[in-house]
Amino acid sequence: MSPLQRLFLVPFLCASASVLAQDLKGPKDLKEDPLPKPVEQDQTYLRKITDRIFVHEEAKISFTVPVGWKEIKPQRLRREIDPRISVVLRIEELEKDVMASLYWIPMNPGQKMSDWVRDSPKAVYGPPPKVSLPTKTRVGSFDVYRININGGPDRTEKYDGVLFLFEVKSGTTNWLIKARVSFPKGDRTQYDPYAMDVLRGYTMLPDGVGSEKK
Repeated sequence: MSPLQRLFLVPFLCASASVLAQDLKGPKDLKEDPLPKPVEQDQTYLRKITDRIFVHEEAKISFTVPVGWKEIKPQRLRREIDPRISVVLRIEELEKDVMASLYWIPMNPGQKMSDWVRDSPKAVYGPPPKVSLPTKTRVGSFDVYRININGGPDRTEKYDGVLFLFEVKSGTTNWLIKARVSFPKGDRTQYDPYAMDVLRGYTMLPDGVGSEKK
């Protein structure tokens, strides 16, 4: 082979190798590559450690999905003017048509739990009789406020519900934990066990657990 032939052959081989590499990894492969796991975790702070248990590593609190319930992938809430991460996890009990939305929300410095209990339910669901007066009880490690909801907006006027609110402190941040359980209108007492199953799913993590990123 003459030097002139080699001069034209080398660029041709390089170009062929480039085309072959693109064929081996087509557009479909490029579009559907999932995010690396560390990135997915950091979007919500929620880490699934078993089939039913989620750990929120910043709030130092876990949630166990009740037996028979189905989970929906956690989502980060969009807060354009606030860079802090709030997240919602939704679960549902399909046979009884019961759904719960679970929120982890960082509270503003100086914000009081009493402000949330007094103002937030009325702002979202409307004034009484849409919402009941809050009652406070001790459940596990938490002082929980309970507010009964009559009607939407979560699942329209065909559904009633109950709202649970409590606060946890992790480091320098106070977290609002909010659980909204909705169920068909009717006899509330038949759905109360399902609401309590959701509330009992929360557990504080022991000191040192969840402090290291996996």
